[in-house]
Amino acid sequence: MSKPDHPPVCFPITLTRINRLGRYEVDDLLLREEAYNLICNGKTVACLHCMPDKLEELAVGRLFTLGLLQDARQIRSLSILPPAASRPQAATDAKGTAVKLRMAAAPDQPPAGSMTVTLDPPPPPAPAPEEDICLAADRVHELQTEFEEHCNLYRLTGAAHSCALADSSGVLLFYEDIARHNALDKLIGAMLLRGIGPQGKLIIFSGRLALDMLEKSAACGVRLLVAPGAPSLAAVELARAVNISILGFVRQGNINIYTCPHRIA
Repeated sequence: MSKPDHPPVCFPITLTRINRLGRYEVDDLLLREEAYNLICNGKTVACLHCMPDKLEELAVGRLFTLGLLQDARQIRSLSILPPAASRPQAATDAKGTAVKLRMAAAPDQPPAGSMTVTLDPPPPPAPAPEEDICLAADRVHELQTEFEEHCNLYRLTGAAHSCALADSSGVLLFYEDIARHNALDKLIGAMLLRGIGPQGKLIIFSGRLALDMLEKSAACGVRLLVAPGAPSLAAVELARAVNISILGFVRQGNINIYTCPHRIA
């Protein structure tokens, strides 16, 4: 059986391009985006617009960063219901060619999918082992290069955000989504589900570091963050307060260390 020529989260289209070569049609790929209601213990707590991929990790990570989940052992059940199928309807374009239009879902079906999670009360917290991380600047660049090699969806579509969990040996987890918050929540959810602690780890991002991303990172316990862009002032202030090292503008030959420089040799 032949393999598909594009990932299942991508949809092929033909578009018109205008550049120095003129005006012409080219084949391209778009990322799929779907809506899901996140339901926890019978209550809708968020509506997520995301790629339809790694949804269990996304649900667990978002519940954690919302403060509703502390430990994966709380999860009694987790189910994913995709969005209701759209109704195709025949139509005719200006050339008289039959086309199909994506119509709204049937009235008796929910337009969004659902991630439904039932949680038990949290178990007693276990003391976290103390283990910091210190890296040479050259190793930071090597990990950044390894991270970029994983960013296939961005190369295909230009629309995906990515983040990875790594330690000094290399990339451990890698997730991507059409929304940067979702990519980080997937990563955090995977850490919880796989029992991977934050000690001795760093998170590598594909974009800038704003306050909301810092808050999620601080909640999961990772203390070294690496990005190709800049942090916001509010993100830097929070990082200083909670002892997180922010490395920005990490590119070949350059690292800007905004906070807690002791972790980079």
